[in-house]
Amino acid sequence: MKKTCSFMAAVALCLISIASRKAIAQDTASQDMAAGHRQIPPVLEIIVENLKEGHGAAHMKVESDWAGAARRHKMANSLGLVSMTGPSTAWFLVAHASFAGIGEEEKVFDTPGVRAEFDALEARDGEHRVSSRSMYAIFRKDLSYHAEDFSLGKTRYSGITIFHMKLGHDSDFEEGSKKFIAADEKAGLKDPWLVYQVVGGTPDDEFIAFSPMESLKSVDDGPMNDKAAREAMGADEYDRLMKGSGDVFTAINFNLYSVNPRMSYIAKEDEDSDPAFWRPKPAAMKPAAPSASAKPASGQ
Repeated sequence: MKKTCSFMAAVALCLISIASRKAIAQDTASQDMAAGHRQIPPVLEIIVENLKEGHGAAHMKVESDWAGAARRHKMANSLGLVSMTGPSTAWFLVAHASFAGIGEEEKVFDTPGVRAEFDALEARDGEHRVSSRSMYAIFRKDLSYHAEDFSLGKTRYSGITIFHMKLGHDSDFEEGSKKFIAADEKAGLKDPWLVYQVVGGTPDDEFIAFSPMESLKSVDDGPMNDKAAREAMGADEYDRLMKGSGDVFTAINFNLYSVNPRMSYIAKEDEDSDPAFWRPKPAAMKPAAPSASAKPASGQ
């Protein structure tokens, strides 16, 4: 009986958590659309693929075909990222306006012929993966920095920081994030960072911070540089937050990624900001060199 009560209590807490997160997602979506932030999806589907060693080029070919199929069938836009640090990994960030929109897209997948096409692509893709996982996350504008300055069309790299939370410490993360926002404002930092709260697909509570960059110079002097935040916040307060992080997080992981345009399918207006990058022409095939044993043409 005790186990049953404990289980029901856990279920109740989960349902309350899901309901509150949906409310946050709905409020965020309304605020975001009202502010005209077309480029920042309120709901993000995150697909992480761990690749076999030496399969990067073959994997990119499959994902390029996948992006082409998504474009033909007018599926949700997706940004493809390839790891520069850490394990050989690819991230795909699929933009959705709402969870209802995800359900509508599933109907497109079930259209005759479409499901078979993507199933074939999935089979090819599976040959190059070690593992994969999918998550859903909601945009937290209140924990993000200069979101209004984000430009998808100009993004070439992104830092991705995953905050693995201890149970019940979400409010501590929110408090600390707002202190870093204030410190970065005081320091005059310009580069934006976007925070998403994972609501499904992971055993622990997670927040993911994306730091989009036009160039890697942002790693030197952007929001990922702790020196500026420490000076603006004050050494004592900064050290206090850092020392307390062990009580809030089980782990914090950071890696750098580069944008792969061939593996991406984004809106035309974003591509138009730099067509040469987002719509690269296929590499020209070099003509085969004549064989040394080839016979001369008749009459020569």
